[in-house]
Amino acid sequence: MDTSIGKTHATHDGDVERGPPESTMDKRRDPKAQRPAPEQAEPAPLDEEALEEGEEGEEGEDDDELAPTVIVGRFGDLRGFADAALVKKYAERPVWFLIEDDADLVELFVRHPEKPAPRATAETLLSVLRSFAAAESEALQALLGPTDQIGFGYHENASFDDVVASFEDDGFEVAFALYEGKVVPEEEDDE
Repeated sequence: MDTSIGKTHATHDGDVERGPPESTMDKRRDPKAQRPAPEQAEPAPLDEEALEEGEEGEEGEDDDELAPTVIVGRFGDLRGFADAALVKKYAERPVWFLIEDDADLVELFVRHPEKPAPRATAETLLSVLRSFAAAESEALQALLGPTDQIGFGYHENASFDDVVASFEDDGFEVAFALYEGKVVPEEEDDE
């Protein structure tokens, strides 16, 4: 009769052994561990008074530096890159430019599903955005940061305010810097 403690398990070559398999699992977290878990000190709570006095916790220190930026405007802001009739027809359509690596953070189309657009229209609008991004690459990167790929897009039916709010909800710093076919950085108040 076998009196060993443990469960039966198969080895990689098919033999059956008694006892627990070798594991890298931390014994302190294993509820079936035979030894009692070592005592661990609980982490000290954050000092709320210090936080109220202006000190930020570790999590908040680099938030401003790490927030990605998106430049949001309207299709009408891209004058000179499209036919005047096209610009007039889609003038209020929200458009944006961002670093392509940040595009996976965008939940806009989850929050505001888009109605299908005719393929020719979508290709034309995206072509205009692509031309603008190529022509204004240096100015866009001055606001977005250096990159090899600038992402861009538009929304078929979401409002400008919905697009801005969605980017903010996704943690983006939103810059409004498109004006008459140029990237014009916002002027900061020197007061």
